Amino acid sequence: MLSGGWPWNSCDDLSHASLHLQVLHACNSAFATVHTAETNQFEGTRAGCHFALPIGLGPGKPHPLGPTLMSASKASRPQDVVCTMNFAVFSRHATNMNLCLMRADGTGYLEVALDPATNRTGDVWHVQLPGLKDVGSLCYGWRPNGAGNWAEGGCFHPAYIMLDPYCPRALPVELPQAAYDAAPLLPPEGSVEGPCLLGSLAHLVDLFDWEGVERPTRTLEETVIVELDVAAFTTGSDADASVRSEHRNTYLGVIDRLADIKATGATAVLLGNVFLSSNKPAGAADGASSNGTSAGAGNPQVRRPLSFFAPDTRFAAGGNPGDAANQLKELVKAVHKEGIEVLLEAEFCLTSEAGGGIGGRLQSYAGLDGDMYLRGGGGPEATGVLNTGQPVVRQLLLDALRWWVTEYQVDGFCFVNAENLTQDPHGGVLDSPPIVEELASDPLLASCKLIAASANDSLLPRSGVRGFPHYGVLLEWNNHFGADMLGLLRDNAGGLLSTFATRMTGSQDLFAARWDGGLPGGLAAGRRPAFGVNALEPPLSGSLLQLAGAAEDLDRAEIVARSLLMAVLVAQGTPAFNAPTLSRKGLLRFVRGVLKIRKKYKHLLAPSMFD
Repeated sequence: MLSGGWPWNSCDDLSHASLHLQVLHACNSAFATVHTAETNQFEGTRAGCHFALPIGLGPGKPHPLGPTLMSASKASRPQDVVCTMNFAVFSRHATNMNLCLMRADGTGYLEVALDPATNRTGDVWHVQLPGLKDVGSLCYGWRPNGAGNWAEGGCFHPAYIMLDPYCPRALPVELPQAAYDAAPLLPPEGSVEGPCLLGSLAHLVDLFDWEGVERPTRTLEETVIVELDVAAFTTGSDADASVRSEHRNTYLGVIDRLADIKATGATAVLLGNVFLSSNKPAGAADGASSNGTSAGAGNPQVRRPLSFFAPDTRFAAGGNPGDAANQLKELVKAVHKEGIEVLLEAEFCLTSEAGGGIGGRLQSYAGLDGDMYLRGGGGPEATGVLNTGQPVVRQLLLDALRWWVTEYQVDGFCFVNAENLTQDPHGGVLDSPPIVEELASDPLLASCKLIAASANDSLLPRSGVRGFPHYGVLLEWNNHFGADMLGLLRDNAGGLLSTFATRMTGSQDLFAARWDGGLPGGLAAGRRPAFGVNALEPPLSGSLLQLAGAAEDLDRAEIVARSLLMAVLVAQGTPAFNAPTLSRKGLLRFVRGVLKIRKKYKHLLAPSMFD
């Protein structure tokens, strides 16, 4: 029974998909609101100082964030197992928070409002729901509200359901009419165009068999990195011969081309962004896409992450976005079987949460609490830049990295736009950024290959003269190497011979110890030459031939490209090159030949430490 005079509407019981329950707030207490057809408004707060909870609902726990399975009954069929789930989300500035649940096919709907008196601890909102059946088909999201509405430049718009930053998986779901009926406001356009990305609980029932395949163990000195974008690598003329038509633009398509990866001689694959992302047409303003989904191919350069836990569903073969997670695991397993490591590009700077104008499509961070998650705050003018200086964001990113290592068995990460990790909540550059210290000291993550790739070295501590803070653990994408090699070998710039020698012998200006300059330990400590990743451009950039000047003179570009590749492959450090570089058979043979020489003379070209 419900105390306190709660009107409520149930189409069924808690174990069935068609349940529809609206629970909102009154007198800082939970109760169900009534929609009045005559005035087209929801009733406001009722008098009284009591509070009550629906029978069976628990206050929940603030930790861990995200969805957590608390208990499960025994049953002969998985869909008959009765589960108790805890849900928790961070939002300091929200004054109201609703949990929304529905089935992945859009059927059924349950929306429960959380009472600040019982369902909030500090800045975390939480609730425990018992009696949930077939949790693998459940999707969920959060509907926050607070002071400062969207139309006035604030963060919140309760017409939209937000994706949980901690959702392990996400699916595009067509919202049922009940989701609009329960909202205190309608979206500016009346309804949400296209599917809404919601968290999925399928990870609780999907068991993946790794078949005993273990991670390869590669030292830095033997590591050679090939960079590839899933979409680009599995489509186009290079992929036609080996990638099945149904596997193009998918994780499985990479498996189809595994022989091509092995042929390069690489020992590690750096996968371009596979985090759940929103895609924008080429030339669109940086920010969220018009429909907020991750569907469609588009240009990988304009894809921005939306979730740091969930894999991108756009690369799932077979038309079922729910298969994305297991297919990505199949990719990792297949690559590991060949003794090749898997590294992931991790974009912890630009997100898809840039402001989209008044009433723009909110998806996650900007709508949950943009003032905490994003630099410059949320609202229509949100920058979409992740505020890595905030403790809650640091916790989010560290938890996400641990999730990828444990759940997907990946071997490391390349942090693009890494300069954002060195800034405090207000944008000040720190010599010893807390998130980098935690990365370097984490027992799980510190054992992985962690590469910092900054886009603008001048935004690093001490203007980047010593590179990225590393604590003797993090590798660094050596931007100086590419700039100096291109200047000498492509542009014939003068005065670079001494610099060329420095780059070929391990860039000791960046990586040798320097304790006499008053630098903190994270910058002063020395690193072996292999901690420097030698590449010609930022991670996952364009074709080497185009970089070498193919647009002006293809024959000259071929010669320049070979010279540049030779420098990358024999310089002291860890070589990295882009997969499109090897689309020309001549360049592929050249790379394989030089890598054989590198392996033969490893003690000279890849020394573990200088004398």
